[in-house]
Formats: sequence, structure tokens, C-alpha cells
Amino acid sequence: MPMPNTQFDHIVVFVADLNQAITDFTDLGFQVTPGGSHGITENALVIFPNQTYIELLALRPSWYRPLIKLAIKLNIPQRQASLKTNIYSRLTGWICGETGPVDWCVRTSDLNASLALWESQEFEILHSEIFFRERNDGQIARWKLGGSRQADLPFLLEDLTPIDTRVPLTGATGHANGAKDLIGVQFGVSDKIVAGDRLGKSLLAKAQQTDKATCEVRLSNMVVSYGDLESVDSRVGLAIAYSGGHIQQLDTSKTQGIAITLIPAT
Repeated sequence: MPMPNTQFDHIVVFVADLNQAITDFTDLGFQVTPGGSHGITENALVIFPNQTYIELLALRPSWYRPLIKLAIKLNIPQRQASLKTNIYSRLTGWICGETGPVDWCVRTSDLNASLALWESQEFEILHSEIFFRERNDGQIARWKLGGSRQADLPFLLEDLTPIDTRVPLTGATGHANGAKDLIGVQFGVSDKIVAGDRLGKSLLAKAQQTDKATCEVRLSNMVVSYGDLESVDSRVGLAIAYSGGHIQQLDTSKTQGIAITLIPAT
């Protein structure tokens, strides 16, 4: 069963204060685009021309925000999530732990077919749900999410509205630091060989395991790799092509703990 067309979509970063996170990424030379709100959360996006992005996600300021934090301290949403069999089981974890990178997403042309393939490979499936986000200009983006409980696999997304509604490129990619495309991401895991094999298997024909020694899997628009958790600088590292002439490591105190490297574009 061939995997539908898949591409890397985005990294999810949970932040304590969205305005501060926007300021920090702006200080690093990125253009940050307001995303909008969905449910109890709001977000902003750092978008790249290859329609990948970093999602900065936070709890919305509201009168009930302290109640949500109290419920999390009491482990209430975590217990509820463990009983769910849909994608909410995974998403709940984003806001229940520490801030920083919490998940990653692969875009698929057919979510149902992708989940059926995963189920045939005996991954524990989390059933899909439809989501929407109202942008600040009033436009509504809609999409479906599904996935697995397997933490080192991505969750999956299928757009129901044009991708430009969810990830607008016009006027959103003029990064002052010269950033161009997101070209690589590395995850720190406990067993990089197992994680790399699992990812290559789960994305099947639309991904190519390029190097078993370095546990790299090439998606159509970038390279995903795994490193040993003990030896990598951060749980998540991003490689971004830019217009400068030398390699730059960005300040992790402003990147929410992501190791971001700017690499001269070739």
C-alpha cells in the first residue's frame, strides 16, 4: 500500500507568553506572522518559502487560564487524554508539560489512507478530527489531524481549505536575517536507529532513508534525522538556509530551546 504524498509541515513550540516569544524571534531577525486562535490556544507562525514553519503556541489569555493551569497541576487533562482514542490524546500533551518544542507535523494528501497504512503496520492509531483556526483577518483555515501514540513519529495533517489559507506566503517570509527555506530537522531520541527505521517505514515510498548510520530520512522538501539524546545540543535542531556567508548558531534563550543553525544557501 503506497503512502500518499507527504511533506514536512511544521514544528510545534509551546511557549509561556506568546508576545514574548514573538519578540524573541523578531529580535533574531525572523518575521513572525500572527496565526489566530483555536479553542483555548493562540499561535503565531515563522513561515519559510517552502511552506514549512515554526508554530509558536500558547494558552490564550482569559479568566479561566488559571483554572486550566490548576487542572494541569492536578493531572486532570492528562488522565482524560490517556483514555481518548483520537488525536486529542496527543494534542493535550502539548500544553501539559514544559515549554519548548513539543511535536512535529507531516502534511499528507490523504489522511485516511495514511492512517490505514500505519494501522496495517501495527502502529496504535489515534483517529482523526477536524480543526479550524480563525485568522486575524477573519479567514477560516480548516484541516484534519490524525496520528499515532508513538511519540517519535509525527502527527499527520490534511488541509481541507487551500494551504495558503493556513500557511500564507504573501508578505510572510521577508526575514531580516536572510532566512530562506527550512532544510533539515534533527530530533534527540533514546534510540536513533529504531526511530529512524520506524519513520522510514511509516512514510514508506514518499520518504527515502538516505543514511542508516546517521538515521536520515529524506522527505520531498527536507531531511529529517535522529540523534542520540545524550549527545545532541537540543531535543530539536533546525537547519535553515539563509543568504549570509557563514554558519550561525542562534541564541537558544530566544529560540525556546531549539538549536537553530543558519547555513549559507547553495
